[in-house]
Amino acid sequence: MISMRGELNWQGRNILIVEDDQVCFSYLDVLLKPTRATIYHAVEGQQAINLCTTHPEIEVVLMDVRLPGMNGLDATRHITTFRKDLPVIAQTAYASEADQQAALSAGCCDFIAKPIRANEMLELIKKYLEKETNGN
Repeated sequence: MISMRGELNWQGRNILIVEDDQVCFSYLDVLLKPTRATIYHAVEGQQAINLCTTHPEIEVVLMDVRLPGMNGLDATRHITTFRKDLPVIAQTAYASEADQQAALSAGCCDFIAKPIRANEMLELIKKYLEKETNGN
């Protein structure tokens, strides 16, 4: 388990946070700031699609499921049509087995329930960044 955010150095790595709730976004931003990763932010699904289109350097997406306009699952379906290998991690307060299955069926590679625990989120992101680096 990761005990200190400052121990992770993700400088040069790029993460998109898709979150419409400013408090939730701020929490994730503060959580990731010490890693030195570049953070992109979208507040709705179409904006997330646009960012994934115009920023091929994005390596991991943290996708809120409930968003205004296009929801996170529909946005994930679109993103995975042109970025098939981009890891999209669903994040939601709705954490039933059916919700998890819906996220995975939409193309998310993983799922994390809110409230998000810092170490759990960092381990999850680390898993996908290392997979990308190792070419797995």
